[in-house]
Amino acid sequence: MIMKRMTLLLLVLVLFSLVAPRLVAAEEFAHSKEVDKLAAELQADGFIVQEGDYKMIDILRLCSEGWLKYCFGNNAGFPYLAYLLPPAPGQKPSRGQKPPVGFDPHDPNNFPANIDFIPPGITYKLRPDEAILFVGKTPPQARYFSYRSYVGFVANKPGKDYSDVFTLDTGEGGFYHRVFASLGDPLNHLNKFTSGTPNGKPGNAFNRETVLITSAHQGINKRVRKALKKAGISMSIVNDDVIPLSLVNMGLEKGKDTFLVLTRAALWQDEAEGRAFLTEPTKTCRVFRLTPKQELAAGPYPVPELRQRGNGISEFKIVPNAAADLETVRRAILKKYGSPHYKAKELHTSIWLPEGYIGISDDLDVLAEDRDTTYLKTDDFQLRSDDDFIIVYGVNHEKTGKAIYCNISFYGRELLNGVAGTNSALFTGSAREYLPADYQNAGYYYVVKIARKKSAPDEDCVIVEKSTGNPKGKAYGVDNNKEAYIAFRSYIEKPNQVGPAHFELIYDRAILFTKK
Repeated sequence: MIMKRMTLLLLVLVLFSLVAPRLVAAEEFAHSKEVDKLAAELQADGFIVQEGDYKMIDILRLCSEGWLKYCFGNNAGFPYLAYLLPPAPGQKPSRGQKPPVGFDPHDPNNFPANIDFIPPGITYKLRPDEAILFVGKTPPQARYFSYRSYVGFVANKPGKDYSDVFTLDTGEGGFYHRVFASLGDPLNHLNKFTSGTPNGKPGNAFNRETVLITSAHQGINKRVRKALKKAGISMSIVNDDVIPLSLVNMGLEKGKDTFLVLTRAALWQDEAEGRAFLTEPTKTCRVFRLTPKQELAAGPYPVPELRQRGNGISEFKIVPNAAADLETVRRAILKKYGSPHYKAKELHTSIWLPEGYIGISDDLDVLAEDRDTTYLKTDDFQLRSDDDFIIVYGVNHEKTGKAIYCNISFYGRELLNGVAGTNSALFTGSAREYLPADYQNAGYYYVVKIARKKSAPDEDCVIVEKSTGNPKGKAYGVDNNKEAYIAFRSYIEKPNQVGPAHFELIYDRAILFTKK
């Protein structure tokens, strides 16, 4: 028995000795000697290496404090992180930024500053031969994460009327407007190269080491990869984020496009762990701006192929009785909530946002959309009193397999602020009372109430706060008699690793109940 125990103890110690170094390296990867060596290798290869920042962007707070005029259609309750880059060498700093490396303020050839936008460095111009390098760990265990680069603000086109869109005076003799269009498919937890999913193999991509190179230049990408290899960093965790040069207007000169990179994450397994990552992401992540000392001729990538949405299988096929069942739910909702005291209005649902390439080609503001999801919205409406409410219902797209999760957000039209919402993790059993007892397909549906207040203490209800007098800030609520709408997102149909096709979904529905 003693020998068995000693053998078991020895086995445990051997296993720990094998595993422990990997865990320590994983925890310290972004600040490891390998990354220090990487910076030195890049400098030796003729790059100016400037470290940026990586921060959670609290859009509602920034808007409430007056830094932003809009909230860009933020997804209520789900965080965003962004790279904050320093100016390029030879570029004037914008308000709140430090000058770039080697900056001479008296040089008449300095490039214009980036757009004066908060937080400083969240949008930036890029030379066609520059790269952005992310080194660190992916978000902790959650339902979803993704990384995506965007074209941000672009110069107004001559002769075009922009009076009905948000524009910014650049201070360089021209105006910009927002497009915020994605530049391709996101890198998400199902396709990203990490230490837990080397070369994209199946595994766990959360809380794992990864590298991401964002660039429009194939030659620069190869040089960065060579430096990574020399620094001892495995190519199995390196990802490419391609900026298609033919779709954008890169450069530091007046009138050139600005860019940004966003990270999304949703539904933490451990809320405290997720919150810690959001508040201090630089503990495990670092971002660098890489600029060749000698400017290079363009080395563009072709426009990347996009993943195909859909598989030809409609939710009407997956749930054959869906049309009849939804009518049953509809009538039950009207019976329960309709009365002589309320007027019911059924709202139409339609596609909200087109995809990024359409936004770029048509010069549209697509609010930093993401191909990992679909975007649907209702007609605009108003809550005219504190007694008014919305009942949202439909097919649970997670249950049908069309999404790994879906969510609902309540928006104010004026600020495009997502202030309240819920998601499919909370849908279970919510439609059961609206269908026949013991109906076996009840789990395919959901019903959600969105209101100013609960009608009973134990009612399951999404509460919409008001804007005026809100102690958190004006953007955290929407007042009565203000235009509002409901938006629906369905994230990732697994086989395709991209959002589902709109035409294969049964659109979510909503009924407005207004107190007479």
